Amino acid sequence: MLPVLEKLLVLQDRDRRIAQLKIERVRIPEQVTAAEQRVKGESTRLDSLRDAAKHIEADRKKLEIDAESKRAQILKYRGQLSQIKSNTEYQALLKEISKVEHEIDEIETRELEIMEKSDQLQPAVKTEQTTLKEVTAKVEAERAELQKRSALIEEELKQLQMEREKLAQGVDPDALLRYERLMRSKNDFAVVPIRNGNCGGCHLNIPPQLVHTARHGTELTGCDYCGRILYWRPE
Repeated sequence: MLPVLEKLLVLQDRDRRIAQLKIERVRIPEQVTAAEQRVKGESTRLDSLRDAAKHIEADRKKLEIDAESKRAQILKYRGQLSQIKSNTEYQALLKEISKVEHEIDEIETRELEIMEKSDQLQPAVKTEQTTLKEVTAKVEAERAELQKRSALIEEELKQLQMEREKLAQGVDPDALLRYERLMRSKNDFAVVPIRNGNCGGCHLNIPPQLVHTARHGTELTGCDYCGRILYWRPE
């Protein structure tokens, strides 16, 4: 293999690793945001359950006040019974007392229904509190791990870029220019092996003469179809 090819392959290995790390680096903030959204989602669900519980309790208290008010009204009516001399008025007041008592029964029935809803909601609130605590703990651990990974990526990138700079200095300028142009345009490999007579990049069949040149030639050989630099690798 030509010495320049060996250098380009090492350079390509570093460049691909650098590209991979840069992609991972970009994704880390996205992963942190996604993790934080999980906490936000659980927190929103808990707030919603708590709000529902507050509304239920407010409704229950209102009904309780209404019931107490009507009980006081009945006591007032009963106090008036002894003062009434007309039988018609007496019966009318008894009817009014009966009506208010019926209203109290309806209020108490609604109170029981609301209390049942509250009893059903409380376990859900407790479950969501536990879930939020667990998710928060997991997200904190995940964030810490991502921050650690980010620091490692920066450290590795710094090292790789230093290595890459030194490697590039040792490559023929024309070959380096050709390689870098291919890396920008192909976004994967600039230097590829010949596999079963095919280009390792575009996978099209390479003419035998070109295969021979890549295997035995003294200059860099490019694929006629995709332009990638070819090298011979024994099957």
